Amino acid sequence: MSGDTLAEISAHEGARRVALGYLEQAAAAAKRLETEGADDALHDFRVGIRRLRACSRAYDEILGEEVGTKLRRRLKRVAAATNPGRDAEVQLDWVMTVGDTEGPLEKHGVLWLADRLRGRRDEAYALVRGQLIDEFGKLEGRLKKTLSTYVIHHRVGERSEGPRFGAVAAEAIERSMAELRTDLAEVHSIEDEEIAHRARIHGKRLRYLLEPFRAEADGAKQTVKTCKALQDLLGDLNDLHNLAATVGEALEDASVERARRLRELAIRVDGALETELATDHEPGLLAMLQRIQRDRVSMFDSLVNDWLAPGGRLDELDGQIRSLGAHLRGREGVEIERKYLLFGLPPRCEEVAPLTLEQGYLPGERLVERVRRITDGGRTTTLRTVKLGAGVQRIEVEEECSPELFDALYALTEGRRVRKHRFRVPEGSLLWEIDRFLDRELFLAEVELPTADTEVSVPEWLLPYLVRDVTDEPAYVNAVLAR
Repeated sequence: MSGDTLAEISAHEGARRVALGYLEQAAAAAKRLETEGADDALHDFRVGIRRLRACSRAYDEILGEEVGTKLRRRLKRVAAATNPGRDAEVQLDWVMTVGDTEGPLEKHGVLWLADRLRGRRDEAYALVRGQLIDEFGKLEGRLKKTLSTYVIHHRVGERSEGPRFGAVAAEAIERSMAELRTDLAEVHSIEDEEIAHRARIHGKRLRYLLEPFRAEADGAKQTVKTCKALQDLLGDLNDLHNLAATVGEALEDASVERARRLRELAIRVDGALETELATDHEPGLLAMLQRIQRDRVSMFDSLVNDWLAPGGRLDELDGQIRSLGAHLRGREGVEIERKYLLFGLPPRCEEVAPLTLEQGYLPGERLVERVRRITDGGRTTTLRTVKLGAGVQRIEVEEECSPELFDALYALTEGRRVRKHRFRVPEGSLLWEIDRFLDRELFLAEVELPTADTEVSVPEWLLPYLVRDVTDEPAYVNAVLAR
């Protein structure tokens, strides 16, 4: 098994390998945190914990017993406790960088705020070293033990093949992408910070799910790079939002502290008042608030114009995800079919019960992804299909998906949907599918063929309703007909 790629091994094996790898990363960073001068250790520890949590969340059905609710809650507490230190560290870096460009009048406020943030950072680091490292050490031992082995229950006489990790990972990655798109669709102004922050979290989880496949899946490195660019932009927006609150709070505290200090110095005659008046913190803090707002506006404009606009980088990322999903599933097939325009519905169709098809198309140009819900009496099936090409012969990858994933993806297809009844009529060795569209007066017949050069004889019952062969006419492709 050691020679198999991550996508090819079983889902149980793959999920545990990824989780153990992330656990090892967090443990290595935790050891570095025990040293006072460990550079970037807190950041690396946080990232390791977040990756592990994203993995346990995405593959919950596989890891549920090993990484149960109680363990996940403990991981969440450890991760949350590192937030103050990380926030102070990021804000201190920004303040010191910006401070180098400020004038003498503003320097006093910059240096005062930097000292304040440095104190918060050091206090947070002390808490992490004093309590969280021990807590994580206990978690690490338990997680490593439980993730290193697993038991599979198999019933004699049934197929023993379980899902491949590539297929399970593709489902999780695409679900995460759908959640990201759903959140970003609700971001309309710079004040929608809470929604943008939620999208940022989904962007992080998406990247962590992608990263294990960078070395073995075509296009994965570029997909991770694109995802990271979006994550960084959303992260910077969130950091500036939090920094604005920090500077605003500091401005209020500085004003109160300064008023008290000025009152004490006003009754002295040693010149201390003049010195204090020359070292006002407020100009520097106000200048930082203005700089923060300018940067936020600029970043939000980039989000809207570069990422969220139709055909923008978010659509590019979506296409990369769909292509990667097809690769991970490893089940690309060729669809060979002919399509015909009809005058109406042949009476032969009345002899069979129709299926109801509701389908929508996600944004994309070269890759066309369709989500479809099929209702057959009391049974409902939800599918995802990626198609590439046109005409008689096309690449097609299809698999069943969960109703939850269908709903998330279908919400993104508004304005690109088709509803129809499908009548399936066998004729010799072929199966003819007659579609009656429910939102317009349109009837189409399709027949899937074993080879591209198979000769097609239109059945007698269909001939009176035949208009022409439209296989090569783009206007009759369902993705074009969708509205």
